[in-house]
Amino acid sequence: MMEKKEKWTDEFGGVYTADKKKLLRVPNVKRYKIAEECEEVDKDAFEGCEILEGLYLPQSFSDKAAEDVFCIMPVSVDCLHHWTTPYVDDVYDTNEFWYDEEHTMTDEYGVKYANEGRRLISATKPELIGEEYYVPDGVLTICDGAFGFCGGVLLSAPRSIKVIGDYIFGEQSGKIVIRD
Repeated sequence: MMEKKEKWTDEFGGVYTADKKKLLRVPNVKRYKIAEECEEVDKDAFEGCEILEGLYLPQSFSDKAAEDVFCIMPVSVDCLHHWTTPYVDDVYDTNEFWYDEEHTMTDEYGVKYANEGRRLISATKPELIGEEYYVPDGVLTICDGAFGFCGGVLLSAPRSIKVIGDYIFGEQSGKIVIRD
């Protein structure tokens, strides 16, 4: 019986080998920054990337690896950056519009999601939230100020959460509980 290989998933839904050396799947986002430790990209990693426009290659990529990516990336990518120094945080803000507005979805409570439901952007209709909101399994990121207009809300979040933005409740009170 083969052992199941462990994988690592970033906050945008990019899937890597456990050691982060190989990117297995690029998420369907407008722009994507490959993790700094990564050294190569799987030949099928871009499958399902319909809206990708920009790709940022890390310092850890060799010129050969960058050339390989160039050969397999979708034709929709019109911006390819190969960094020679480590990434600068302000270049890649996790709350920037790194998703396509046309590919967002809103649930029955008026909570807006992007990146195939992996990024919780904001509560657009706070009056529908009530006192508690159950963040669905599979969500990886809750953006800054997402529940800024939902005073006193209790968020029940899944263990899949990797990033919780700053001031998710704005200046309102609120509480987040990670469920088992």
